[in-house]
Amino acid sequence: MHSYSRTTYNFLQTLRETVERNSLISSSDHIICALSGGLDSVMLFYFLLYYRKELDFELSACHLHHGIREQTADEDEAFVRQLCAEAQVELSVRHVDVPALATRRKLSLEAAGREARQEFFRELMDEKRPHTNGSCRVALAHHADDAVETFLLNLGRGSGSRGVGAMRISDGDVIRPLLETRVSELEEVAVAEKIDWREDETNLSSEFLRNRIRHQLLPLWSELLDYDVRPVLLRYINSAREDEDFLNTSAEKLIKSALLPDGSLSTVIMAELDPPLQKRVLRIYLENYYREKLDTEQAELSHAHLTILSASIDEAVHGDKKQRRHHLPQSLVAQVSESRILLLNNEEL
Repeated sequence: MHSYSRTTYNFLQTLRETVERNSLISSSDHIICALSGGLDSVMLFYFLLYYRKELDFELSACHLHHGIREQTADEDEAFVRQLCAEAQVELSVRHVDVPALATRRKLSLEAAGREARQEFFRELMDEKRPHTNGSCRVALAHHADDAVETFLLNLGRGSGSRGVGAMRISDGDVIRPLLETRVSELEEVAVAEKIDWREDETNLSSEFLRNRIRHQLLPLWSELLDYDVRPVLLRYINSAREDEDFLNTSAEKLIKSALLPDGSLSTVIMAELDPPLQKRVLRIYLENYYREKLDTEQAELSHAHLTILSASIDEAVHGDKKQRRHHLPQSLVAQVSESRILLLNNEEL
């Protein structure tokens, strides 16, 4: 039996409590560990190997060779292959020319890499799911410091309150067991257990905004305030995420009460809502329509779209302008009348 240091034992037990409190893994599940070779993904893999002995779930791993740094990317792949071979864990590897993908789709390197990973994950889950008795999920190694950086990125982009909870411990087919763990804790355990990992040199590049937040903004902010701001931001993120979840649940219930038999929304019921809740109901309703009817995640709904729709609802029910049409992204049109909000695509106009 392996003898753990107190630090390592506490780390493993804390993660185990996180997994069980959030029902992330059951014995019938297949968990695919996204394994880059960096500290965070290696420590996630280390925990999943430990927890598999306790729960006996199916575990495999995947690695995306992104083609950005050819030699070191090859070395990362070799490291991950050796790690999985030693642990006798099945590994799926995909090679993607992310720079070429970025050029082709007119995306930043970060966005192109994210799309390539998501496509890889989806295809792997589709492959594994028919052979899995429980759920098939991808485990990502995002940690608490990542959550802080993502929050600040979203804040700078004007994403509003929903940007606070962009990273969640459980998010559909994705789980993030490390999300409540600081990167300093991961490094402490890795050093104590003599666990090797690969350093990603792009994490030091000032080319990427996330790195500038990590290496410049947060240290300067902490220096000016004379304390580490990350724990304070984490407490805010957790509190705001709870508020966001409550408001979203309330909005989902209101959608059901306002939904008419033809799938449109009652403007009479919508007009009774306070503007902030009304806009949240509209956003969720519209995003559901994009996903289910148009089969796309690219809603790109702005605050301006929601504000003008909200004003039209009030005008249709209480004012003189009883019908208006508003053009939304992806050639969708919202027709607002005194009785309902009807969504139409080009073919239906």
